[in-house]
Amino acid sequence: MELNDVQRMADSVLRDYGVPMKVSMISPAPAGWTIAFAGRYPGSPSVEVKLGCDKSSMHHVRESLKRGLSVCD
Repeated sequence: MELNDVQRMADSVLRDYGVPMKVSMISPAPAGWTIAFAGRYPGSPSVEVKLGCDKSSMHHVRESLKRGLSVCD
């Protein structure tokens, strides 16, 4: 999975679930990707989500992001 794919999926999850955050950093990690999210408002907490590369389907990435951001359908 490419960086652009991960960026699009992270932006999509934020938009679809109305999470008031933005992607602040995406970096490759030894086992996949690390995505850092920053709050849109001063004093908002930040969140870091680690994705494994062994299951790199778009569905897995989306579900992992949802779990990491504590959102659900």
